[in-house]
Amino acid sequence: IFFPFLWVCKTKKTSDRALKRVRTEVPIQSEKSSASEKFPRFLVLHSENEKPLGKLSPFLVAKALEGAVGKNFNAKKMASGDLLVEITTKQQSDALLGLNSVSDYKVSVTPHRKLNTVQGVISEDDLLDTSDAELVEGLSSQGVVAARRITIRRDGTELKTKHIVLTFESATLPEAVKAGYLHCRIRPYVPNPRRCFKCQRFGHGSQQCRGKATCAKCAKNDHTTDSCANDAHCVNCGEPHPAYSRSCRTWKEEKEVLALKVKENLSYPEARRRFGFLRKGSFAQVVQRGPAPLMVAVATQTSFLDYGRPLQSPTPQLKIQLPGRAISAGRSDPPSQS
Repeated sequence: IFFPFLWVCKTKKTSDRALKRVRTEVPIQSEKSSASEKFPRFLVLHSENEKPLGKLSPFLVAKALEGAVGKNFNAKKMASGDLLVEITTKQQSDALLGLNSVSDYKVSVTPHRKLNTVQGVISEDDLLDTSDAELVEGLSSQGVVAARRITIRRDGTELKTKHIVLTFESATLPEAVKAGYLHCRIRPYVPNPRRCFKCQRFGHGSQQCRGKATCAKCAKNDHTTDSCANDAHCVNCGEPHPAYSRSCRTWKEEKEVLALKVKENLSYPEARRRFGFLRKGSFAQVVQRGPAPLMVAVATQTSFLDYGRPLQSPTPQLKIQLPGRAISAGRSDPPSQS
């Protein structure tokens, strides 16, 4: 009787070990199966008809978008009249790319050229002899689609620097990349302000310029910059320097606007409005202040208990003399009510 009992206990113990082994394999398989998918999150809807989508009823357009991707999306009208749509999943992206009509209007859907990528800078002395093509090939598995080395011109000669601008096929910037055995930290890339070569103003290019041709040196309109013999005068800030000088106050402000745009992921008009609100302090103070406060209009209702009683003038300020100093105070006792 004793030996069969031992045999049963031993068999049960072996069975428990097998069950524990099976349970530990389940989370390992689920971790391997989880992977992040890459897809364009910002898509542009363009009307193939003469009437742009921005002129259509927003209810009609929203109904068509909800039928394609559901209610989890953000849409915004662009200056061109097209519609910019932000989605969150690959299924939404595939469905929206397959959309060809909104109501009776034929549309085309394409990824936004810039919003689906992000740029960062790495600085490595050990990559000075590495070409841009080799960098893209070596970092392509980490989402890099383009690389451009920053160069400087000194004494008429173009010199390479250790700073490299990397373009990632992603909406968020990674903290670092592995270039072979090198661990390269990434910082956001803030481009220099864009200056129009026609009117010398910032924020647009010469192809979109509607202004007059202006000399970059003296800010006059009757000659070109190459033939200018006048004294320097900036068309942007009025100081005695050419428009292309980096000591220009307007150039520095534009640089801070672009830094806000990159840091807070804003559009250029949004960054410009935010900088206009925060421009009273330095750039360090601008970043530390946070977002602009919400302005709310508040109306206060005042009720008078005694309508037959005439209104009195404001309470005069009284001088109260204290030992050693004098202060000004007003009467705070409310009038008696009957």
